[in-house]
Amino acid sequence: MLSKKTKILRWFYKLSWKKIVGFSMFLLVLGVMPLVRNAAINPTRTRSEAALLTPKAEEITKKFEVPEGPPIIYLVDHFFGKVGDAVLIHGENLGGVDENSWVSLGGSKISMDNLINWTGDYIEFKVPNKARSGKVEVSILGKRASWEGMFFVTDENTKAELRLVDNELKAKNLLGGTELLVWLIKVKGEGELVINPVNGVGMSKVEIDLPVGKVYEVKIKISSSLATKSELGLISLLKLGKPEELVVGIARGELSDNQGQLIPLQSHPLYVSF
Repeated sequence: MLSKKTKILRWFYKLSWKKIVGFSMFLLVLGVMPLVRNAAINPTRTRSEAALLTPKAEEITKKFEVPEGPPIIYLVDHFFGKVGDAVLIHGENLGGVDENSWVSLGGSKISMDNLINWTGDYIEFKVPNKARSGKVEVSILGKRASWEGMFFVTDENTKAELRLVDNELKAKNLLGGTELLVWLIKVKGEGELVINPVNGVGMSKVEIDLPVGKVYEVKIKISSSLATKSELGLISLLKLGKPEELVVGIARGELSDNQGQLIPLQSHPLYVSF
């Protein structure tokens, strides 16, 4: 007597290639259907996975948290982005969606179509079409606040760049710049960050304690020879020392020329830690 398993195998071997292909497609469809259903009932979010300090995701609602004081913006994460990228405003007393409140970038209000989340502690929005670089500002029930940094709308033409590589802050395409301001923020972990400039680089440093993390604000003098060298590739600016468990990111970067004009700057990759 042939076993049940042997009978099934003989039956399968007698099938034509067309029947085998058809049978395989049928099994594939059965396997994919649960995934399709799951995707249909869970709409895709436009969340930026680049966020340094990602809050709990919440959908836009009509819920409004009555502010206990004037609005405050601690950090805009990230300080640059292309059209469609998600941006997080971290602060307090931000209220919520209300006809008497708004968010703006570069002097233009963000429409509801480009708002993702809005709570009392943070606002998330997408960089709209035709957006321009400028200040990020909020108005909550008529009381305004803006982030002290600059948000850069970037594209393929943005060349100036910062990177954290092997415990070093590096940069390229700094031509025209004379000073670089950088915020290095402690994302998670304990311990202190030790920052030292490489030979030939002038540096000053200030430490700032924010509710979202400790910030090391560093100003670097860019000589003409250093700027020229950066056009050939990445150059090292700072040596960084830290405990292994400490995670650090770039939270702000501004390159200015000798007249104080800012040059668009980006960081690569979007979420930078080491």
